[in-house]
Amino acid sequence: MSQSPLALAKHGRWFNMSTIKVNTIEEATVGGATFYTAKAWVNFNGTGTVAIRADGNVSSITDNGTGDYTVNFDAAVESANYAETVGNTGSVNPPYMPFIASANYASYKTSSSFRFLTYSATNSVQDTYSLSLVVTL
Repeated sequence: MSQSPLALAKHGRWFNMSTIKVNTIEEATVGGATFYTAKAWVNFNGTGTVAIRADGNVSSITDNGTGDYTVNFDAAVESANYAETVGNTGSVNPPYMPFIASANYASYKTSSSFRFLTYSATNSVQDTYSLSLVVTL
């Protein structure tokens, strides 16, 4: 007799499924943490012709000028009150220690995009080889 997928899951056996849709994922222990997933993420080349290497919910990158990028989301997130994490590796010009700064204009962080700048250690705006952004809400 064949067992249902629910019965298989109860007994620690695996079964194939294509999609799991949930509103909240929580740790099983009492007082466990809620897990928040990325609403958007991208890894891209920030020099020359800007190009996306890999992404989730990102439609394009706009190159606004030297060291100035806008990440555009496929689908807008629920609000502009998200947490963003930006990472980088390597800059075009020495001293190879770029850092990230969000532009100080409220319009640079919207539910449909995030704009940011990359700076060198000498505080000049510069392009960066490898950039990534993760948005959580």
